[in-house]
Amino acid sequence: MKNQRCLVSLFMMGMLGVIGCSSTENQHSTTLHEPVAASDESTIQSWVENRILSPEGLAASEYVPRYLVGRADLNSDGALEYLVLMQDRYFCGSGGCSAYIFDQAGQVVHRMTVVKAPVLLADSYRNGWQDFVVWSNGAYRLMSHNGDSYPSNPSLEPKVDISDAIQAAMNQVVSTELYQQDGYDIQREEPSQLWVPSYEFHFTFKHYGDPQSLYYALVDMRNNTLEIEARPIQ
Repeated sequence: MKNQRCLVSLFMMGMLGVIGCSSTENQHSTTLHEPVAASDESTIQSWVENRILSPEGLAASEYVPRYLVGRADLNSDGALEYLVLMQDRYFCGSGGCSAYIFDQAGQVVHRMTVVKAPVLLADSYRNGWQDFVVWSNGAYRLMSHNGDSYPSNPSLEPKVDISDAIQAAMNQVVSTELYQQDGYDIQREEPSQLWVPSYEFHFTFKHYGDPQSLYYALVDMRNNTLEIEARPIQ
């Protein structure tokens, strides 16, 4: 069964209009903050080995760490920065894991502790660098550049309450005709990407009329759009 995607425009006053549904086969979506391409993986692996493992005295031949990678142009200079979030016990504790921001030349320009995915890219900037929000020490925390660097310990930074935004986005999904007609059990879904725009929210829900599928909803609160995709339950 092919995945089915429905595109919904969110109009003023909360009214919803369905533009249409189509097969996702041969369709591609692009965003400003894409996952790292496969061609970059070997390069980033060498950065991890030389800039993260080696300073810790860890030999790449004996130690194979797990990590997540995302990329974004944080300072709007046309060159991507790469975020590497370690996922291995050596670099992680109860509050989160160590994260490293690399420039395009592979130099570590910033290191943070106690970070958990996802990392939310904000629409705001400070000193020419984009703000972002991380989950740390039981709350979302705002990370702003001070002109020299981002804070190294997110757990000490100001809390950010996004509960109202999450609820508003969820309400958009619940208000659709599709959900109103036998949709149920809506849940927030953590995105798989590391860098995620702070105005995008992901949800899943079920539908009595299609028990073989799980529905995935992506709400873009900035551009007032909503995508719903049905995927077969494996």
